[in-house]
Amino acid sequence: MVRSLWFWITVLLIAAGVALAASLGAFYWLLAALAVAVLLIASVFLRAAYAVGRGQRPELPRLSEVAHKDRIPVILDCDLTLGRPFRNVGDGLALLYLLGEPRVDVRAITTTYGNGRQSLTAHTTRRLLEQLDLTGIPVVPGASGPAEDRQENQAARYLVDAVAADGGQVVVVATGAMTNLKHAGSLDKDFFGRLRGLHLMGGATGSLTWNGRRLQERNFSLDPEAAYAALRAECPTTITPGEAGLTAIFRSEQYAALQTMDDPVSELIVRKSRLWFALMRLWFRDDGFGLWEPITALTVTHPEFFDLERVCLPVSVQDLYDGQLKLTPDSRGQVQLVRSVQDHEGLFQTLLAAWNRLGRLAESERPTA
Repeated sequence: MVRSLWFWITVLLIAAGVALAASLGAFYWLLAALAVAVLLIASVFLRAAYAVGRGQRPELPRLSEVAHKDRIPVILDCDLTLGRPFRNVGDGLALLYLLGEPRVDVRAITTTYGNGRQSLTAHTTRRLLEQLDLTGIPVVPGASGPAEDRQENQAARYLVDAVAADGGQVVVVATGAMTNLKHAGSLDKDFFGRLRGLHLMGGATGSLTWNGRRLQERNFSLDPEAAYAALRAECPTTITPGEAGLTAIFRSEQYAALQTMDDPVSELIVRKSRLWFALMRLWFRDDGFGLWEPITALTVTHPEFFDLERVCLPVSVQDLYDGQLKLTPDSRGQVQLVRSVQDHEGLFQTLLAAWNRLGRLAESERPTA
C-alpha cells in the first residue's frame, strides 16, 4: 500500500486539510468529524465481518483413511497470504484442504508472487505450518518476478529434483504466478512430461465480472510466457479459470457453519479470513468470497464435483498478457477446463470435513500437560 502514489496523495491531502483547519480555528471540529467518520466506517466493516447469522454444526462426511503408499503426492506452488490484512485467503484454504485430505500427501510448498511479494508469501506459509506443528514439510522460496534468473530459483530446482525422483507420480497444483514452473521446465526439458498431473488456477474465457465489477486476471497475466509454457505441458492438465470461481462463493451460511466447529484449524480459518470476508462482501455487494484456489485443489481429488470440458487451447503468449484463454472444445484434448461447480453441497462439506480432520490431527499431536 505504501508504494501506491494514491496512498501518498491521500496522506498529503489529509495533512493539508488538518493544517488548514488548524489555521482557521476549526481543528477540534475537524477531529470530531474525522472520529465520527472513522466510527461509521468501522461499524459498517464490522457488521460485514460478523453478521453471518447463527449456524448449525453440519453433518460432515467421513473421510476414509488411506495408506501412505496410496496417497497422491502433491506439491503446491502458491502465493499464500492467509492472515495478512486485506489479502486473499484462497491459497491458504487450499493448502489446509490438501493437508487435511487423507488421499493427499503434501510433499512441499513452493512459493511465488501474486497476492504479495515472494518473501511475504514464503514467510506467511512457514508461519502457518508452524502454527500447525507441520514444520517438517519443506517451504521452498521461488521467483520474485518474471525476469528472475532461473539458476537462482530454489523452487524450480526443487521441483525438477522432486519430480525426477518420483517420476510419473507427482501432481503439481499451481495457484499463483507460473514463473517457478517455467523455470523448472527450462532447467529440465522433461519436467512437465514427468508429472502425473498439473492443476492450474488462472485465465478467463471471456469478460470476467462479479456483480457489475470487472475482475482483472492476476495469475497467467503476471508472467504470460510462464503461463504459455504451463498450458503446453505434456501431461494431463486441469485449469480453473476465473469464471469457475464465481460458481462457488463461500457465503454467510458456510461461514456460520464453520464457526460452529470447535477444532483449531476451523477456528484459525475463521480468525484469519474475517477481514477478507468483510471486504469481499462490501466491495462486490455479495455475500462472501470466491473459492478459486480450493476448487483447483479439489479437482485433484474430487473431479466429480465439477462440470469439466476437454478443450484445445490455441492461445499465444500475447493472448495471456490479459489472461485470455482461447479454446476449442475437443474430446481428445489433453486439457480439462472447469466450467462450473455442479455439487455445491459436496464441495463445501468436503472442505469442512478436511479442515476439521486436520484440526483433530493437530490437537492429537500437541503435548498434554
